[in-house]
Amino acid sequence: MSINKVSENLYIIVLEKILPNFRFSMSPWVYKDEEICFLIDPGPLSTNDILKKGLDNLKITKDTLDFILLTHIHMDHAGGTGALLTYYPKAHVICHPRGIPHLLNPEKLWEGSRKTLGPIAEAYGKIPSISSDRIEFQEKIANNKIKAIETLGHSPHHLSFLFKKYLFIGEAAGFHFPIGNHVYLRPATPPIFNYDIAISSIDNLLDLNLADYKICYAHYRMSENAELMLKIAKDQLTLWTEVISNHIDKSEQKDFIQQIIIELQKKDKYFANINLFDEDTRKKEEYFVGNSIRGIVGYISKKKKPINNF
Repeated sequence: MSINKVSENLYIIVLEKILPNFRFSMSPWVYKDEEICFLIDPGPLSTNDILKKGLDNLKITKDTLDFILLTHIHMDHAGGTGALLTYYPKAHVICHPRGIPHLLNPEKLWEGSRKTLGPIAEAYGKIPSISSDRIEFQEKIANNKIKAIETLGHSPHHLSFLFKKYLFIGEAAGFHFPIGNHVYLRPATPPIFNYDIAISSIDNLLDLNLADYKICYAHYRMSENAELMLKIAKDQLTLWTEVISNHIDKSEQKDFIQQIIIELQKKDKYFANINLFDEDTRKKEEYFVGNSIRGIVGYISKKKKPINNF
């Protein structure tokens, strides 16, 4: 675990843990000043102990955490929320309305996560429930200090948050990872994915003219000029969809994912930086790349399927 002060009153806690056959990393954002304290995307249950130590180091006590903001309810982002609330009795969870029922009664979410992620879900840890009096949706949070914006695409219950000059984007603009002087980027498009909705969400953010905002990724770190990074994410998502669409007739072949990865490395300069990862990190990342490709395949296949009106 490491804590980095990114700017005045804003911190990123990097959670890293060796789980069975899997190295997990996540980066919750924490903001604290004299008026407000909030945490964004606390991560899965299995890293709650690490996160708690980080919050203790920042002197965030049971009385000082006001909000836990969830960009979406995928278990690597939100799975530990219910258990974390026991330490912070005054904190309220803000979540997309579609996500709330799944966190009140998480059995269906848990089983769906196990089906999709298999042993990785087990490594994240089972999702504890959240009491109905601790979770709600608000568009304007903390007397309008924070604004929640619906940014569907990565999931059907995705929010981004605007606060001061920061855009907390979750995974609506993909996965971001700085490597030395380079940046690795890729879309985060797991099944079930909808390209049109995802592009519309990015366009809605671009309409806000966020050039002087900083963009804060869930995976991870911060980048200057949110508007530029959103445009890059949009172009990248379009490129990936075009490449996969051109080869969709080969999607049943065993080496299809690897073929797409090879072509994308040639055509996408940001994704090509996957070669800069160490072997262990690259292997982990290729699993999620495959998931993103499968999400786009599912979208394209559904669009191509004829509609029977009889």
